[in-house]
Amino acid sequence: MALYGTLASLSQTAASNAADGAVDAPSTIDQQTNLLASFIAQLRDGNGFATGLGNVAQCQLAKSGSNLVLAPFGGNGLTINGVVYKIPSAGVSLVPTSLSVGTSYNIYAYMNAGTMTLEASTTAKAADTTTGMPIKSGDATRTLVGKARIITGPAWADTDAQRFVISWFNQRPKRIYNVSGSLQSTTSTTPVPISALMEFLSWGDSIVSSSFNSSVSNNTANSIIYTALGFNTNSAASMPPAVYQAYANSSNSSATGTEIFVPSEGYNYICTVGYVSGGTGTWAAGFDMNGVVQG
Repeated sequence: MALYGTLASLSQTAASNAADGAVDAPSTIDQQTNLLASFIAQLRDGNGFATGLGNVAQCQLAKSGSNLVLAPFGGNGLTINGVVYKIPSAGVSLVPTSLSVGTSYNIYAYMNAGTMTLEASTTAKAADTTTGMPIKSGDATRTLVGKARIITGPAWADTDAQRFVISWFNQRPKRIYNVSGSLQSTTSTTPVPISALMEFLSWGDSIVSSSFNSSVSNNTANSIIYTALGFNTNSAASMPPAVYQAYANSSNSSATGTEIFVPSEGYNYICTVGYVSGGTGTWAAGFDMNGVVQG
């Protein structure tokens, strides 16, 4: 039986270690030696141990280039099915190939023949009754690490206007923002959209703050122009509107407003809506919306 020369020479796979029962009897001793060597190799690599109550989630999901990447964060361990595995220093990537445009996916990590792998699935998350970790409902071999939505391409997106990648672990505040590039006007006396959307994903357990800032006018004296935010609607005001009554034809003023929304889990959006009591209401080019989501 060959002697182990260095700690680095040990393998986590017992059969790959030096002892060979076919040559060095009794074979049971050699098998025990192999198992001991593989155990030492696992200690060396900090990988593959049942954790009991000490579950680990030292990771963060983000978009990097054209892919999603689960990267180490504050360590490099992740509990999957009650066992801690090491996240590669380069992270674990997921391409958007063969996924459906306009669909939001839960992103799960699992072990595939010893390699950490990501999976996009529409199956809901659940809590593992043994470890308490978030898992794919009905499948404890998949640990939830994030949520992402597919745009035309198919492609992942994570921009101010489309905040479509959020992490489950180590969440941080992320800005949402959109700005109108052209002048908008309406004669409608009921709310109509006057801005592009701020789209985002949410876990459904945190508030989203949002605000708008615009310059408004009405071409008819004494007519009123209303501006408000619409949450998951572009045809209704989801907050009390900012109100400006024109004191003269085409007089103008600023219009601002702030609101806090409680989104449900999954896809949501916010836009600015406007309407008038009469005349033509106008919103200057460059008015903006902004807010903060968690992910």
